[in-house]
Amino acid sequence: METKDLIYQFFSYFGLTQDQIQIDQKDDSLTISLLVPPPDSGRYIGRFATTLDSLQLILSLIINNGQEKHLYIQVDVGGYRAERLTTLESMADRLTQQVESSGVAHEFPPLSAADRRAIHLLFKDNETLTTYSQGEGQDRRLVLAPKA
Repeated sequence: METKDLIYQFFSYFGLTQDQIQIDQKDDSLTISLLVPPPDSGRYIGRFATTLDSLQLILSLIINNGQEKHLYIQVDVGGYRAERLTTLESMADRLTQQVESSGVAHEFPPLSAADRRAIHLLFKDNETLTTYSQGEGQDRRLVLAPKA
């Protein structure tokens, strides 16, 4: 079954039609945007985006199962991911100032795996700062530190 058909079938179980699902693929990244009315978006996002992250994980497992080339799957509803990225960028800016002024590594507050990845990508090409994760499970934290 083709990837688009898998996605349409998956979301049909949630009552969504093909015209409510926008699929955009660039290189090894696949973004799925759900076009639902704002009052319904909370149903797909969930508290702290746990539902959205879960939908993303399930779709990633379905789509990448048995494939040679792994696709990074991102599911978005009502522009939530872009809004969240803006919030994460603000948080990163504040921590950047702290780390640069003190020269000491600082931890971010608890973040989801998707949020940690977004911040890792923000600092990917930074010449003076680096990020790394430490800890396990609920205690996993992202650290911003000066490059050695």
